[in-house]
Amino acid sequence: MKKIAIQTLGCRSNQLESSIIADKFTENGWHVVEFSDSADIYVVNTCTVTGKSDKSSRYFIRKAKNTNPQAKVIVAGCYSQVAADEIAKIKEVDLVLGNSEKLELAELIIEKNILANNNGKIYVSDIMQEKKLRDKTVLSASGRVRANIKIQDGCNYRCSYCIIPFARGKSRSNELCAVISQVEEIANQGFKEIVLSGIHLGQWGLDLESKTNLLRLLQEIEKTKSLHRYRLSSIDPMEFTDELVDFLAESTKFCRHLHISLQSGNNAILKAMKRRYTVEDYTRLINMLVEKIPFINIGSDIIVGFPGETDEHFQDTCNNLKSLPIGYIHVFTYSRRKGTPAAAMPEQVDEAIKKQRNAVLKELANAKNLEFRRKMEGGEFGIIVENSRDKVTGLLRGMTDNFIPVLIEGDDGLKNSLVRVQVTSIDAQNTYGIVNC
Repeated sequence: MKKIAIQTLGCRSNQLESSIIADKFTENGWHVVEFSDSADIYVVNTCTVTGKSDKSSRYFIRKAKNTNPQAKVIVAGCYSQVAADEIAKIKEVDLVLGNSEKLELAELIIEKNILANNNGKIYVSDIMQEKKLRDKTVLSASGRVRANIKIQDGCNYRCSYCIIPFARGKSRSNELCAVISQVEEIANQGFKEIVLSGIHLGQWGLDLESKTNLLRLLQEIEKTKSLHRYRLSSIDPMEFTDELVDFLAESTKFCRHLHISLQSGNNAILKAMKRRYTVEDYTRLINMLVEKIPFINIGSDIIVGFPGETDEHFQDTCNNLKSLPIGYIHVFTYSRRKGTPAAAMPEQVDEAIKKQRNAVLKELANAKNLEFRRKMEGGEFGIIVENSRDKVTGLLRGMTDNFIPVLIEGDDGLKNSLVRVQVTSIDAQNTYGIVNC
């Protein structure tokens, strides 16, 4: 049996797409192995959000060839899309695929035997010309207790620091009827939760021939009787309407968890980033969500060291984050991306200062997460118990609807079940609970 190994870097969409690639090879009789194992083909599904992401991709390319010098190494994804020629020059690389081509990898390898022809090793099309999602069957469960559905790809906005629109193309949505069909299929398979994924989820539906929006989709998903709950990936702050907030507040199936990126807590920096809101806009939205949806866990992305960010700007970010009722923060260090306006801006921040600011915010992020979890102590929450136990404690592990992992005692019969737990204690790393019968 032939073997394939896949290393995934970056976002949830990349993780989902890697699962789809793996599933297609499995359906054709291949065995999916760990990236550290010997394989016939290694796939590095790349990210290019930062220079560190590019560096990590190159590391895994070398690692694959070192593990099995006879194997073929295929590089796909966002880094491939924006720097195909650069990647093709890496001696360990046998094939380069763009984001439009990577979901067709199994067909290219198995049916078209692309690795055996001499037509070159770069298969990267102009993603800006893509008008529709190529693959309409973009769901994956991959042995987990929840399943992901990719409903949208691409982004129409041009934040000054971001390379992703050039790696993912324009916003493209899956049709409403196709998404609902996938939701019903997954729910009927017994999965308790689905995650709606996309590069810019709030733009879903705006490009369809019968123009619609995310609220309409959620209203239809809510009607799926066999579905227990659904979760949303990241949404832009300006894409929340009062109607959408009210719907989420009244929903019986929406998981009380949202990822809403702030990026900076200073208005001058937000303007330079070409973000479409102010700190005040963001604060009003978060406070409204928290008021209307008890125990909602809101997370945010923050970029430190954007060009021109002074100590005063950074302090504004710290102060505003401290006052916001959010549960977690993802901290990113600004990285110059060739071709973006921010890369040419003056007053680039020194790397040592970026590193220092990153450390400060990560400490704040830990404090905000602990503060949020402490509010849950004594409360009762529904969790879906994972299929594997916690590696450190050996306890069962489940995720609350508001995105908090809870450790509980119990036998394996609880796996992949939806149970009610009472949160009994909190420490810096973990949240513990007991099952309520």
